[in-house]
Amino acid sequence: MKKIALFVCMLIIGFVNAQENDQNSSSDKLNFAKGTSFVNGGIFLNSTNTETTTTLEQEDSRFGFGINSSYAYAISDDLFIGLGLGYIRNKRENDIPGSPVQETTSDTFRIFPYIRYYKGIGKRLAFFVQGETQFSTGKTKSNGEDFIDTNSFFIGARPGLTYMVSKCLAIETTIGALGYTSEKLENRQNNAESDAKGFNFSLNTSNLVFGLSYYF
Repeated sequence: MKKIALFVCMLIIGFVNAQENDQNSSSDKLNFAKGTSFVNGGIFLNSTNTETTTTLEQEDSRFGFGINSSYAYAISDDLFIGLGLGYIRNKRENDIPGSPVQETTSDTFRIFPYIRYYKGIGKRLAFFVQGETQFSTGKTKSNGEDFIDTNSFFIGARPGLTYMVSKCLAIETTIGALGYTSEKLENRQNNAESDAKGFNFSLNTSNLVFGLSYYF
């Protein structure tokens, strides 16, 4: 899924760049004036299905989706500050013959203030870097019973692309995330706690977000 999404991104970039090179001979670049605002919404999906045959045939299926929405305001040319909200749901089913199906679900809510800077690379196309701080909280359930509470913190940067399909409407994508993550998990069954911290670069599906933005 990650490779497919990355391949699609590269195709889009190549196509748009070709269009810009063919259509634009001037040095005009896309830019956003101070006082511009935008609202956007994005979505990402992830689905896998694995069958394992050893002494018993097992099937493990996973499905996840997430949505983001945000508002931002340009405090100077091409520089925006914004606030976003997001929701992620993941579901996993593990089917082992002779045993009840094990179903695990997790629901995560997040809030992320951010700052975003654009660099025009064509009349309709711009690259951006988004620096953000993200706070997330979630619950994981196993067969309907609360199992794990999760709280996490992220600070880092996300690169992305904006392509204006009209004067106000744009297609956007963020591609990956680089930064520091701190995560705390509490197991309700045995009251055990664990912490995970570190710097990383991620291209998982939750960091490959496709969406629409409206500028005004």
